[in-house]
Amino acid sequence: MDYKDLDKETAAGLKKLQNRINAHNLPPSSLDDTIKIATWNIREFGKKPRKKKSLYYIAEILRQFDVIGVVELREDVEDMSKVLDILGPSWRIIYSDFIEDSGGNRERVGYVYDARSCTFTGLAGNATEPRKKVGKEYLPEDSWWRKPFMASFRRGALISLR
Repeated sequence: MDYKDLDKETAAGLKKLQNRINAHNLPPSSLDDTIKIATWNIREFGKKPRKKKSLYYIAEILRQFDVIGVVELREDVEDMSKVLDILGPSWRIIYSDFIEDSGGNRERVGYVYDARSCTFTGLAGNATEPRKKVGKEYLPEDSWWRKPFMASFRRGALISLR
């Protein structure tokens, strides 16, 4: 993680957060043996800019895992880009499209991952509602507020078959 330019208050807050995380005895991450997966709803992330210290706290929590499904990412992903910069060059993200109408709150899903521990396989997509033929058209039987978004990751070395 990039801790440069931290003010004393943010550094102290990060230390407290790290102590709280350590008190929960999360299993250690091992780049060769394990993969830790989480989901996190960061409420309205990107709706308005977050404070710098908040971005460091978010990065510290994300850093505890290898793959994190983050929901409620808004259209503006600038703060998420800052979090990735804090996490360092091995961290990546795969974004879904955002829902443009007001019912979807312009939200998207993002899979944040540490490329040292897993690889994005290139497979990602949204699920689609089941459709039924009505006359000459196929129409959704149900309507989803937000379509599920999925992405595929691989742990370990990729094997090329020729």
